Amino acid sequence: MELHSKQSTIIVAHRGASHAAPENTLPAFQLAWQEKADFIEGDFWMTADQQIVCIHDKNTVRVAKDNINLNVQQSTLEELQQVDVGSWKGQAFNGVRIPTLQEILAIIPPNKGLFLEIKDTRLPFLEQTQKIVNDFAILPQQLRFIAFDPEVVKNARRIFPDFKIYWLYNWYRVKGSHGFSNTASEILNMVQLLPCNGLNINPFPWIDVDFVQRLRTLNKDFCVYSVQSFSDALKYVTLGVDAITTNSPAKIRHQLEHYFNPRALDRSRHEELRLYQDKHYIFKNHPLE
Repeated sequence: MELHSKQSTIIVAHRGASHAAPENTLPAFQLAWQEKADFIEGDFWMTADQQIVCIHDKNTVRVAKDNINLNVQQSTLEELQQVDVGSWKGQAFNGVRIPTLQEILAIIPPNKGLFLEIKDTRLPFLEQTQKIVNDFAILPQQLRFIAFDPEVVKNARRIFPDFKIYWLYNWYRVKGSHGFSNTASEILNMVQLLPCNGLNINPFPWIDVDFVQRLRTLNKDFCVYSVQSFSDALKYVTLGVDAITTNSPAKIRHQLEHYFNPRALDRSRHEELRLYQDKHYIFKNHPLE
């Protein structure tokens, strides 16, 4: 079983191959392609001079060298690109800068794509993004929009009618109770109300066959983000997930492919058994690579 976008579950690199490279940067996205990710995922805001840039937080402090704190929406692109957002991940990434949407679109191979998370909820963000997408002539199969805010989902559908829009949801346990943030029925009802193509949800024990079947009845895609363990990946592939978003695309792909296609033992290479007439034997076992 090979996992790729044309046949089965697509593997999405969460903020790029962020297990090894600084999140939401060109090195992370380039590494994701090397790790055979089908799509990359990134978080986007609009700057004070209407440039669309890729960074998760509304400010730079968490990822910036020396904890430089610039508000993304209130800063210009020139100001933001003075900030080193790579060295926190290691000396090899010293000097890495916040990339623009144009820089990211320019490195997407023809058969790959981008999950674009809309962090900036302002309408001008979507309008400026539309201009860039049109300039690059990005095909609908290469770009999917994801957003937590239902109003942003509605606006994205209006501005990008030909592209897939997924509603993001973060399921969690409510502190001090045995309840959850929302019931499965509430989540599915919202999916039905929204003009979205599917749900992109975090791993949660209560996602089961019934939940997925009800989602499919609504003719919606089923995606799961922040899948870091093989057990979670296997569960969702078994449930027929359309996309898995992970920090480690190569590892998850390798684990799944080897689970569904276990390598046959090569006894001539890995085991050696010699029998002698006096019933003496020699047995050697060579561990698999």
